[in-house]
Amino acid sequence: MNTNIFSRRVLVLEDLTRPREWLVEQVMQAFGPATLVDAATNLGDARALVLAHSYALALVDWELPDGNASALITWLCMNRPATITVVATIHDDDERVFAALRSGARGYLLKSQRNELVQAQLKGIDLGQPPLSPAIASKVLNHFRQPAASARTAGSGSHMPADEQLSARESEVLGLIAKGYKNAEVADKLGLTPSTIGTYVRDIYQKLGISSRAQAALAADRLGLVGAGSRT
Repeated sequence: MNTNIFSRRVLVLEDLTRPREWLVEQVMQAFGPATLVDAATNLGDARALVLAHSYALALVDWELPDGNASALITWLCMNRPATITVVATIHDDDERVFAALRSGARGYLLKSQRNELVQAQLKGIDLGQPPLSPAIASKVLNHFRQPAASARTAGSGSHMPADEQLSARESEVLGLIAKGYKNAEVADKLGLTPSTIGTYVRDIYQKLGISSRAQAALAADRLGLVGAGSRT
């Protein structure tokens, strides 16, 4: 029996200050003041915490300064099965989503969601509901709904259309850089960090097979991402 004054202990792993504080706030709003939240900013600190304490819930960012969270999630799954590990990230691409789920994550939440939705998804954990953002739930269902189509695509070596390769956020970033915005300016407009935008740009270039902003502008125009208005 838990004789501690806290009803549950939660780990939040997030390296950026504002998103970390936001996640802590969502946890407190969802579960109430009798929740003890430990915060870590890197994988090393998180490993020390999970060795020292038992957590009911672990909210972990996927991309950390010292690597991605895959190994930590797998360790928690194997050694702390009572801990519900949920990835909380800005990334909604297939590669990261399915890598996280394969590692053992039991949920995947997008930080771009409204506070009320995030809190409702966290509360749903107590009801046995997997905390999945709607866009991620649809992605997972579609993945298993069309196994034959997926197999044909994988076997043929064909590529998805470019507009289907990009996530909604990646399309947004591509549209802005095509209009001439620099990474720092895109970050300011979207409320993200320049390093995060740099990651998006790198992923966009890789998915589209391009290597310059000129090519990015052409790709954005081809995909209909550049409207009539120019940068302001």
